[in-house]
Amino acid sequence: MISNELGRRYERLLFLSGPLALVALVVLLVAFASTTQNERVLAKCLEVAINTLNDNRDILDTHWTTYVQERKKSKYFANSYKHELTTLWILPGVSSGCHAQVKPLLDQGAETSPEKLIADFSSRVSQLRATPLEFRGIEIPEKADLPILGTNVKIRLESLTALLQVSLAPVLVIWLGSLYNTRYRESLLVGKVNDIAAVFPHLINVYPAVDIPTLRKRSRLAYWIPSAKSIPIVYSLTRMGLIVFVISPAIGCYVASLFLLPIEGIAWLSICSGALVVIFSLSVVLVELLPWHAMKIFPGVVRR
Repeated sequence: MISNELGRRYERLLFLSGPLALVALVVLLVAFASTTQNERVLAKCLEVAINTLNDNRDILDTHWTTYVQERKKSKYFANSYKHELTTLWILPGVSSGCHAQVKPLLDQGAETSPEKLIADFSSRVSQLRATPLEFRGIEIPEKADLPILGTNVKIRLESLTALLQVSLAPVLVIWLGSLYNTRYRESLLVGKVNDIAAVFPHLINVYPAVDIPTLRKRSRLAYWIPSAKSIPIVYSLTRMGLIVFVISPAIGCYVASLFLLPIEGIAWLSICSGALVVIFSLSVVLVELLPWHAMKIFPGVVRR
């Protein structure tokens, strides 16, 4: 495959950054709204509280029964049920960052049985989940309709986001791997040619084409003439900056979405996906430091 064909393929791959960045931006938007919108934050905290109540249901039922019996016997008694609610909630509340949101609700539910408290929290979660996601005037419905074989399938937005995060990882890895392999092969050809006109003129192919004069005698002019090594280094850094500018929207949005909203239940997959995409991204950028074209200087244009 000649240099021009590799250059065209590399350019087409660069253009894919646009649609990939758009998909990654949508995922990031959902992740950001899910982790910052008050209704979503409270709904997740209530789900943690429901799980905590269910895990300690036997203890809470015992204290609730004792509290009801003591309340019937005398007006002066200690609410052991409220104390147990507070004690059980401290650890999961602090570890999940939900202590401040749920603690007042547990205090208000100190006169409510565990069964009814769980039912009330579940009803509140359903109401909060029913509110659409909204971010800077962009409203996203709670469930998305996916037409599959003529049937509209409704899927929760968080589940759809997780599916997009899982499916985007191999797509981004394949895209970045193709960028690396194409650029690597193109760089081998660039290192061999001596005419800059033979290099395909896509965005990343920025190389110096100058004749650096050599001074036989010491002169003040020597201070203003750049060295032969500094010029290709500047161009290499420029090429690396251009690559980062092109691929960073898609990569940045995807990695940020994994950080804000890890794949539920399989956090290790989020870590592996993010790490793999970052490693492949670095390979695409660092390929510009390969010695056979990092220090490449083409001869200046000959004028007739």
